[in-house]
Amino acid sequence: MYFKFIALLILIGSFMGMTVAQASCDPETQYEKDGQCCLMCKPGTSMSTEDCKNPQCQPCLDNHYQDKYTTKNKCLQQPYCDRNKNFEAQVPKSKTERSICKCKVGFHCSSEECITCVEHTVCQPGYRAKVIGNNSQDTECEQCPDGTFNNNASWYAQCHKWTECEKGYQVEEKGTHTTDNTCAGTQRGHIIVISILSAVFMVTVVILVLVYRAGCIKQRTKNYYEPQMCEEDITAHKETTYNNQMTPEENEDELSHELSSEGFTDKGNQVMQERGKEEIVSRQESQLESQFESQEDSQSMDQFYKQV
Repeated sequence: MYFKFIALLILIGSFMGMTVAQASCDPETQYEKDGQCCLMCKPGTSMSTEDCKNPQCQPCLDNHYQDKYTTKNKCLQQPYCDRNKNFEAQVPKSKTERSICKCKVGFHCSSEECITCVEHTVCQPGYRAKVIGNNSQDTECEQCPDGTFNNNASWYAQCHKWTECEKGYQVEEKGTHTTDNTCAGTQRGHIIVISILSAVFMVTVVILVLVYRAGCIKQRTKNYYEPQMCEEDITAHKETTYNNQMTPEENEDELSHELSSEGFTDKGNQVMQERGKEEIVSRQESQLESQFESQEDSQSMDQFYKQV
């Protein structure tokens, strides 16, 4: 009886020791073996040689992964994303986490397992995408609200507000769920446009007239400072020139002969002819001619001013 009691105590002690050893191990990074807490291999590796305190770990092969601490000697294989099933091209895969196959843009997974990808639903004209599709769900369509339209078919379609006609325009044809408003100019708008064009035309004509008149005034001013001879002046000038050419020149030898023949008395004294009257008469005639010419010049200038 005594021996049985001692054996029971030993058994209970052993069991309690094992329980304490198991309770002291880290369940994430350690495992219990022969009453000891042994180390696991870290994520991204597998255990090639088992050793409680110093296990031999090796990196995972390409297209394989290990996302937890492990005692396994092999890593897990990455899923294969087939581009022929509308998956995106795979990027370099991680060795510490499982890669997720993503569908191409415009496609979504056909099931929760995402074995293949199918195209999003296309919203027809007059509808919009209430929910735009993504990798895990399809597009949901609904009709455009009143006052909006959509004339394109796509899985991401959106509705647009009808155009509001500007001032001077009115709605010629009201929009629908698939068409926009059509605006047309009012009659009043046409009148305004015509009035503006007419005003621009009149201003242009006035400017051209002013430019033309300015050129004429400039030409007249130039003629004012450079007057031309009238026909009467030209005729008188020609007659004067002709008379001067026809008047004979006195010969100096004849004049000296006359002075020598009639310039002395019987006693040998020189006779001086009275020239006072002749000089006075000639001066008076020259003055009259000058006055006459000045009067004619003034008359011709008056006529020129009247013409201008």
